[in-house]
Parts: sequence; structure tokens; C-alpha cells
Amino acid sequence: MPVYENTDPDIRSMKGLRVYHYFLSNCAQRVTLALEEKGQDWTPHAINLFTQENTTDEYFRINPKGLVPALVHDGVVVTESIDILRYIEEQFPDPPLYPSDPEQRREVDNWMDAATENHVRVVKTFMYSTVLGASKKPGMMENYLKKQEDEELIAFHKETLSGFDQTRVLEAERNLFAFYDDIEKELGLHQWLVGDEFSYADIAWFVTYFMNRRVGAVDFRNYPNIRNWGDRIIQRPSFKGGVARLQPWYAPLVCLMLRTKSRLQRGGPAPAQPRPVPQSP
Repeated sequence: MPVYENTDPDIRSMKGLRVYHYFLSNCAQRVTLALEEKGQDWTPHAINLFTQENTTDEYFRINPKGLVPALVHDGVVVTESIDILRYIEEQFPDPPLYPSDPEQRREVDNWMDAATENHVRVVKTFMYSTVLGASKKPGMMENYLKKQEDEELIAFHKETLSGFDQTRVLEAERNLFAFYDDIEKELGLHQWLVGDEFSYADIAWFVTYFMNRRVGAVDFRNYPNIRNWGDRIIQRPSFKGGVARLQPWYAPLVCLMLRTKSRLQRGGPAPAQPRPVPQSP
């Protein structure tokens, strides 16, 4: 678990729970939803990814990868959204967001691990190639490379500038739809993703669905169970406190712009099913 005993005296002196987030970040929304479900008091700190505030020296002092979210808990820094969820459960076990049944607990962990393992390869590749575009301008990239040490992140951001290999994009799309197929199936068997208790599995994957839906990246017409599941989560108090209240006034305009950009870039509406990957001759 990436828990940093940060040596910066300003950070070590921070009291309480502080979450560094961005209003469109699905990963950050996992953390804010979980804290709201736990009934914790926490302080939001918005980091503007559009203006590259996450690449400043100040923010790199908090998160050495320059990513959101980051959690600072009484001077202890925790990064990576799924690891933060597990940290939250250790620190604040009640009410639990893991099922009591050991087998179901393992299922929740599997869904959480899948969200981590497929974040860059599937979710980010799909979103940046079809909606978001280049993550950094060339001048910004030069500054970023001086600070970033994670090779996977460096390679990914370079690819957003040079353009994604189309076969890789289509594979990411098919993998993402495969996850939605599995979620749709599970939600046809029980109320929540793992059994009949709301858990970290729901938090881990709801935010991806919510992001894909609000920017028009995916057409969910073939997923009625997912749509109903998403609507139930949106009605939870944790969504209002952990997502809705953090949206700036211009959020609807940004989402409309991204939906329009996505449609123009695709040359048509969002996919309701994955496109086939061309077979090598």
C-alpha cells in the first residue's frame, strides 16, 4: 500500500482528512464516496488537471506521481484510489464496506484489483483516445518528464501526444465492454455487484460507469441493470456529499463539450457495443 511517511513539515503538520481531487476524476470519486459512506468529516482540495496543477512542485510534494487522488490523514499521505479505499477500511471499519462473508469479501477484492490493473491499459486508453485527447502540451510534457519517474505514466502521456495505436484502442474498448457485460450479469443476480450489500466493488466500478456516461463515451442502452444500479447509487447521500457537491458550476458545460468532441472524433454516436479488432493477415 503506497503510504508515505512524508518528511515535508508542512504536510506532516496537516490535521484531519484531506482529499486532493478533480471533479471529473473517477479515481478521486472512489475516495470521496467511501468517506461519505463512512460518515467521516473531510476537507476537499480541488486540483485542476486541465491547467496541470497536478504537475506543480507543490503537488508533487504530496503525491510523487502527480496523480489524483491523494489522501492526507493527520500528516500521513496515501495514494492510489483502491489502496486509499483499503486504508479507509482499516482506519474506519464502521460501517463496513466489505461483506462479512469471506467468499464475498474475496469477490470484492477481485473487483477492486481489476479496477487497478486495468486503469491505464483499458479505462484511460479508451477515454483519452476517444474523448479527452492529448493529456499534455509539448512544453508541459518537457517539465513533466523532469519530475515523473513512473515509466508506465511517461509512456502513456507520450502516447496521448503521438496518437494511440488503433488496434490497442479497439482492444481497450472490447475489454471495457467485457467488464460491463460481467457487471450487467452480476446485477441480474442480486441488488449490488457482490451480493445484496453495497460495497467497495460498487464504488470501484460505479465511478467508471458514471464518467463514461456523463461525457458520452459509452451508450448504455444494452445495459438496463447497470443503468438501474447507477441510478440507485446516485440517489445515495454519499453521492450527493462525495460527488455532486464537488462539481463546479461549469461542469455541465465541460461534459457537453466532451460529448460533442467525442462524437466529432468518432464521426458518430458513442458505441453501444465494441467494434471488432482487425485480424492480422
